[in-house]
Amino acid sequence: MNSRNSWLRGFLSSYRKPVVTALALGLIAAAFSAMLMFTSGYLISATALEGVTLFSVMLPVAFVQVFGIGKPLARYFERLVSHSWVLRVTSDLRKMLYNHVASTAADPTQARASGEYLSILSDDIAHLQNLYLRVVFPSVVALLLACLATIAFGLFSPAFACVMLVVFAGTVVGLPMATLAATRVRMLKVKSMRAESFEKLSDDIAGVNDWKLSGRSLEAIARGAAADSARRDLDRRIRFFDRTIELASLLILGLAACAVIAWSGSSFAGDPSTVNWIAAFVLGFFPIIESFAALPSMVPSSTDHMQSIDRLRSISDEGGLDGNRDAFPDTSDASIVVEGVTYAYPASRKAALHDLDCTIESGQKVAILGKSGSGKTTLVSLVRGMLEPQSGTIEVGGEKMVARAYDVSGTIGYLSQEPYIFNKSLRDNLALARPDATDDELLDILEKVGLRDRYDALPNGLDTVIGETGTGFSGGEAHRIALARTLTARSKVIIVDEPFAALDPETEAELLETLFDVCDGRTLIVVTHHLALVDRFDRVIFLEDGAIELDGSPAELERSNDHFRELLAFDRNL
Repeated sequence: MNSRNSWLRGFLSSYRKPVVTALALGLIAAAFSAMLMFTSGYLISATALEGVTLFSVMLPVAFVQVFGIGKPLARYFERLVSHSWVLRVTSDLRKMLYNHVASTAADPTQARASGEYLSILSDDIAHLQNLYLRVVFPSVVALLLACLATIAFGLFSPAFACVMLVVFAGTVVGLPMATLAATRVRMLKVKSMRAESFEKLSDDIAGVNDWKLSGRSLEAIARGAAADSARRDLDRRIRFFDRTIELASLLILGLAACAVIAWSGSSFAGDPSTVNWIAAFVLGFFPIIESFAALPSMVPSSTDHMQSIDRLRSISDEGGLDGNRDAFPDTSDASIVVEGVTYAYPASRKAALHDLDCTIESGQKVAILGKSGSGKTTLVSLVRGMLEPQSGTIEVGGEKMVARAYDVSGTIGYLSQEPYIFNKSLRDNLALARPDATDDELLDILEKVGLRDRYDALPNGLDTVIGETGTGFSGGEAHRIALARTLTARSKVIIVDEPFAALDPETEAELLETLFDVCDGRTLIVVTHHLALVDRFDRVIFLEDGAIELDGSPAELERSNDHFRELLAFDRNL
């Protein structure tokens, strides 16, 4: 609870001025609304009396105009200020959540499913917004308004002010807290069911083809519909209870309005000079009813909001919602030092890498080979900072790597097995990491990766929308686009994780040649199963069962190692 409150206070303290301003404007708007009805009631009664003159009602008319104009203006600026800062907060949260997803997407140890992120994005962040706009602000304004109204009644009758204090305490505090206690468990259950629905739905959509092929797609649809129906039924029962409590609140406030009529009638009816106050107090009380009536159903919804905040805070504790991470230091050194690294996946008893030592000098071209499961991808993930070793250290450019602690996008470029091409323009795809890249720079990079002729044939040049997954481009061209995107980022280290495995040998050879040419002066690591163009590498590292079995230049290994010669002969005969 304390950590949650401190997390909430962090947002409030970051925007202290707009929060205070919004509350002040909200109180002014509510007070102006009450005073507008108060002066209107007084004016109606005053003009109905015999012998009234224009001079005697000039002041009430002026107050009606002031409050009538001031109420919508105060309400407008209150909404402008409160919504502005809340939307800025939620916008920052969404951006930080995207960064968190991006940093953990390739982490096999992260326990959150994609459906949970969808739930957080579409549900939890909206709840943070609603907590402030629909619970905190109205409750605080109602509480302050209740204090002002009690003081106003106390100026005329302390005894009646005590009666109204009891009424206000019951409607502003008592009923909302009672409703919260009665509906808390059910609201938590609805929240849990909604989150589970997001997770199952995203899982079913991702596997829709398998559901169809299995012939059980209707079963999956029926299961989701049944869960959704149960959640809606429970939600309806909660809303019915809320409406019942709202009705009870309105009945209490209605009785309070009758009490105001009776009190004002007995207090002011006997004197012609004060009779105008009867209508003033009665009409002035109705805007207060409007401010208080919805609170019993507003406050209980904070249960749902608070659980959402707990989930957001849990990601914040993981570092996912911390927007102040240190950037990876800019350095010309692109060396990689791995010392005593051991890593085992949570579900595996066997270490994927154990006590691994390896140093890759800046500018080296290194091929990392090994059969599936030998630890190649694990090593790459550790170097990229996607995983953190259980023991040992990794340094890139002289800086110690800690999983997800640095932004490595400016230092390490990565080409995966299936590079993704966004359904955007060619320019957007190339300048993903460097939006400020000029057209001349992009064209120069397209020239380097062998795509200039293909570019010249595009109808709209860099503005051509190339389609999701590279529609309209061959597999080799899509890989060249991904390579160009990596080069645009000016990364000093390029890691290539078997991106050409699905291509034909001729295209693979062409792309490797391009890779060697454009990565001149950069550290290049190519993870592969076989030895295509192995002579072009400065060094070959062969992994076996999480350890380095062979390490040396291709010429040296071919001359001195029988195992390497066997691998080379086997690969060339394929």
